Amino acid sequence: MYQVYFAALALYSFVGAPLAYHYAKETEVAHLTLRFSAKDRLYAAAKRTACFLLGLSLLLLMSMVVLLCGKPASSDIDWLRPLLRFSSDLETFLRLVVGILVLTGIYIWLVVCSRGLASVPLVGLLMEDHSIDENMATFEDLLQENAIETQATKQTREAILQRYAVEQQMSGADQERLLQLKTREQLLEERRDVLHANLKKFALTGKLSCWKIPVGVTLMIVSLLIVISMLITSIDKIAHSNFDRGFLLNAPEFPNPMDLLLVLASRVFPLDYVVFAVLFVYLFTISLIVLKRHGLQFLCFRLGRLQPRLTSAATMTMLSLVLMQVAMVGLFALLTLAPQYSTFGHQMFADKSGRVIPCTLEEAANAAAAAAKSGRPPTHCRTTQLARFYNALAVEIPMFGTAFFAGQFIFAAAFVPWIAHAYCMAKKLDDHVDPKRQRLLDDY
Repeated sequence: MYQVYFAALALYSFVGAPLAYHYAKETEVAHLTLRFSAKDRLYAAAKRTACFLLGLSLLLLMSMVVLLCGKPASSDIDWLRPLLRFSSDLETFLRLVVGILVLTGIYIWLVVCSRGLASVPLVGLLMEDHSIDENMATFEDLLQENAIETQATKQTREAILQRYAVEQQMSGADQERLLQLKTREQLLEERRDVLHANLKKFALTGKLSCWKIPVGVTLMIVSLLIVISMLITSIDKIAHSNFDRGFLLNAPEFPNPMDLLLVLASRVFPLDYVVFAVLFVYLFTISLIVLKRHGLQFLCFRLGRLQPRLTSAATMTMLSLVLMQVAMVGLFALLTLAPQYSTFGHQMFADKSGRVIPCTLEEAANAAAAAAKSGRPPTHCRTTQLARFYNALAVEIPMFGTAFFAGQFIFAAAFVPWIAHAYCMAKKLDDHVDPKRQRLLDDY
């Protein structure tokens, strides 16, 4: 099932999304290219997508050489082979494609999710968002300008009407001028309604300020729980695994708060699904907030802005691809966030001394080997499909496991600089007012 899911996502990422993006771009510039028919635009988008796929194929080939050549000559994974189920070259190719897709999503994972974990609870919740006051002041100024212009328009209309005792005696120029003034008054009235609506929205935000601190503290606790759990697992992998194993853990050695929470919740159905859903909804929400605040960016280049009812079709296509990357990387990141839960759930087994302990990869491999000899499925310590897929990928291509491990470690470590960045951006700057300048403004 996971193979079908990942194949569909890879097909959309490498074919569907580029085709839709190029078609949307062709539609935007149709007045320049003179391709007004859908068939012509689709043909041009298909050509651009084919060129993209050609370049991607070359990149995929080079990545395959680099990743497969990085495989060690002898690795300590023989004990794990009963769990890997290497079946065909096609499945290996699918794993490689998914691995490259996940690694490309690490950048989004770092600059969107990691930033959101730090900035969303801080800016506007724990710290006052001064941009709200600035926006309210801007709307108030615009309303004042709108009122002044409305009054001037009315005075001009009244001055024209006072020239004539009877309306039929008006000149054609004055009638046209009155029509223009009437149209202008309607536009100013519509603009006033829009400005009032926006001002009410910001005023409502101010009324709900009493809930900002509790909500901000709750979200910051969730963020810290995620970051600390991923950091603990990363340190655990450094201490108890290596490159030859693709940084796989036989069993978590250090206590992980998120892992313990999910394992305990899995004993009461469907409590673990509720926790899991809340966790991923939180990650998706903070990702959308960061994207709305800062737009779609790559390094210092802005690729698109998200605006209500004004977002272009090309930007929406890119947004869908970004959110899909977030979902895919987040799915694999669950193996770092909660390794025991995502691999075995709450399964236990009795060791040789009769002590009941959580399942390990070594015990799962022994159970799978014994089940293969008897021709029956394993009776205990069955791994999840996600863990089997990732373990096979990390062992078959250790450079993927190393790169993904490094990405998760950087994700957790980047929380501190993102917190500092959010604090500096949210902190109100001292505005030293020049008394001479202020006096001139007051006189004006």
